[in-house]
Amino acid sequence: MDELPCPYAWAVLKNQQLKPGQYCSFYYKKDKLLRTYEFSVNPMPDESLWVIPTEVLEDVVLPPKGRRNARRPRKERLKPASEKESKRAFLCSVCGQGDHNRKTCRNRPK
Repeated sequence: MDELPCPYAWAVLKNQQLKPGQYCSFYYKKDKLLRTYEFSVNPMPDESLWVIPTEVLEDVVLPPKGRRNARRPRKERLKPASEKESKRAFLCSVCGQGDHNRKTCRNRPK
């Protein structure tokens, strides 16, 4: 779905009586898609018949040196201090002071 409108955009375009095909990449048009399969594709020959250059055979490809963590990956990313939400100050609904709530208020009017 790289260069196609999302379903919501598609619905808006239909609602506005616009042609959604104008908002797609030309690779997704019907004639281009049919031209993709115009020529036959031959399967690869047997691996024993491949001609491989010596430069490619001499290259040694090693796996990456890093290791994955043994534990489970995090569900959320760590947010920097600039994105962290400030703690909400609780105020008592009876007296309006902080650090306690209505249930534990000592300044209750009698």
